[in-house]
Amino acid sequence: MINAYTPQISSLDDDAFMVPQGAPALFSAPEPELPEVPDQPVYEPGSVEARLQQIEGFNEHLSGMVESLVDTILHVRNHDVQKLQSRVDELEQQLHLERCNRDLAEVSRVHPKERIVVFVGGTYFGDNVKYAWLAAQAQARALEAQVWFLPFNAEQEQQVKAIGGQCLPHTHNDWSAEHLHVALSAAVAVISDHLLGANPYAAALLAGARQVQMWHGVSIKEIGYRNLGPLKGMSPQFARVLRTCGPFSRFVGTATHQEAEWRRWFAFDGYAPIGYARNDVLHREPKGHDLVNVDLDAYRRAQDFQKRGKRVYLYAPTFRDANRGQWILKAGLERIARAIADAGDCLIVNMHPVEQPQVPEIAKVLPNVTFVKPRTDVYPLLTQTSALITDYSSIMFDYLHLDRPVMLFRPDHEAYTTRSRKLFDAKLSTPPGPVVTSAQALVDLLGKPENGASVRARQGLLEHLFEQRDGGSADRLVSVVAEELALAVPAAKKETR
Repeated sequence: MINAYTPQISSLDDDAFMVPQGAPALFSAPEPELPEVPDQPVYEPGSVEARLQQIEGFNEHLSGMVESLVDTILHVRNHDVQKLQSRVDELEQQLHLERCNRDLAEVSRVHPKERIVVFVGGTYFGDNVKYAWLAAQAQARALEAQVWFLPFNAEQEQQVKAIGGQCLPHTHNDWSAEHLHVALSAAVAVISDHLLGANPYAAALLAGARQVQMWHGVSIKEIGYRNLGPLKGMSPQFARVLRTCGPFSRFVGTATHQEAEWRRWFAFDGYAPIGYARNDVLHREPKGHDLVNVDLDAYRRAQDFQKRGKRVYLYAPTFRDANRGQWILKAGLERIARAIADAGDCLIVNMHPVEQPQVPEIAKVLPNVTFVKPRTDVYPLLTQTSALITDYSSIMFDYLHLDRPVMLFRPDHEAYTTRSRKLFDAKLSTPPGPVVTSAQALVDLLGKPENGASVRARQGLLEHLFEQRDGGSADRLVSVVAEELALAVPAAKKETR
């Protein structure tokens, strides 16, 4: 309602509010009237009226609480509906992927093959795949084949392209029709682990290729088909791991007598005891492409200590399925690091790739320890060390090629063998070096001369486990690939696109 004392004007009639400066106000707006609030009667405490007033007040409060509770329930329900919808979308995507992969695997098996070889990268650019691929790329013309690399991530894709290699996109969303043709046409796929790469279509697209499995080391742990658990703990991920234990067209090993052992763990047709491509760099001074994806800071630090006549210890333990990353802090690494530093020597720690995500947290507790950068190739670094400290890792066998001291530090042996992995270590009836279970026992070994028994055990184990010790395993792998190509693509079909 418009006040009787206020002139009615339009919003455009601004002059109506203009009063000459200094002129007295002709009128003033009255004070607004406040609504009358009825007085609350005051009742005698304990009277019926007072109690009734309290009940009415409580009812109003209770009503407000109920409304608030209803609002909360509705919010929670909406949140649950959103979570449920997200889960439905996720399941639809999984179903879509499973259907696609089922059919793509069949397509790959019947698709015409060409002289195309695809090397499948692991979680980092290194290991057997790196050195085998470098050799195959250098001999691609002699192979009369296209040599491709399937990277695990963007970093690998950049590293391979920087070397000049043909590389499939690391993300499947970037694959063109030509890339799809390359994968479906590949006659041979070379891998060194379970085929569980970041590309969810990779295994299906390469299902029809002849697979050469190089695996990643001589093992004393039960793996593959012998690394089983109770059925109640089965998961789709673990079932997939078992599914990718074969069959392979060829399995690469290091000695003829080990074939039966590998067949306990994997399924394959042919066995090739040609040695590991990653060990070749241990028979030469690393250079050029050998140093791609190597932690050069750690590498140069080791070189510097060696030049000054100091010892460089590399500690390279395997991972734990239980208590991941934390076990190493309880093992006494700080005491070991202090003893090595006090002697003027260098300690470099290379965590297993599975536990490398924990390195930043561990490094905070051990600021004086040099940790190898995660997801880098450690094999060139081995050549710059004086001795190896490990536990159950296959790196102990690779290190035999250098004929340098090996110490086995197993501070949690009982926990490891009961909670992580069973051992299949009959091959280690005579270990390549002393076995200790405490940090102090290891400290007592440091810097002491090796006894003759350890030297003989190490050399005997090298001869027993590695028939080929000449640094030519990558070239032999290329020969295996050539044989597989000949089986997949007869000579009359050698033309490539």
